[in-house]
Amino acid sequence: MEKIICSFNELNPIQLYDLLKLRQDVFIIEQNCIYQDFDGYDEKAFHFLIYDNNELVAYSRIFSPDVKYKSETSIGRIIVSKTKRGGTLGKILIQDSINYCFSNYPENTIRIEAQAELRSYYSNLGFIEDSDVYDVDGIDHLEMIFKVKN
Repeated sequence: MEKIICSFNELNPIQLYDLLKLRQDVFIIEQNCIYQDFDGYDEKAFHFLIYDNNELVAYSRIFSPDVKYKSETSIGRIIVSKTKRGGTLGKILIQDSINYCFSNYPENTIRIEAQAELRSYYSNLGFIEDSDVYDVDGIDHLEMIFKVKN
């Protein structure tokens, strides 16, 4: 597998196409959810892509503190392609995203906006619930945080 973390300006056209297609395939088509994927944050994010045999199979979007949340880093658009779910790839993606955040911003809490049906999955990875459940484009979500371990 090939892992890439880069800024928006460092993405090549194929990588940009791949990540937008994966997000569309899962978040819009598979989940049958019409939402505004182009939210103005891609240019402010670091993009973590995992390729397997030249196919983008996992992706996350990482934000430095004060971009999405005051004084907190954030991981979003966490996604594993449908054909690769059920194994360890999701855990690898999330753990590597967490490691990137802590290696660059060691004192900061990491916040995610998780689909509520995945709360136990994220809890098992060390995230704790930090909000009530709320609706985002017809899908229940909640905020969860991962704190620096002392």
